Amino acid sequence: MTATEIEYDDIEVITLSDAEVREAIDNALAEAGCTWEELQRQAADGRFESHIAREAWFVVATLDPATA
Repeated sequence: MTATEIEYDDIEVITLSDAEVREAIDNALAEAGCTWEELQRQAADGRFESHIAREAWFVVATLDPATA
């Protein structure tokens, strides 16, 4: 192994189904107590209503609920 190679044998990759992605989004939004649109507005304003909403943004920001 060279200095630039890293061994990743201990990493397990789990692929979620569309239904599981939708469930993750729904759970994060429920925990945050807001809708996707409300969460997007909070992110755009740079002011989240709670730390849970901010964490939910980081969970779902890269996921598009419309496609899940």
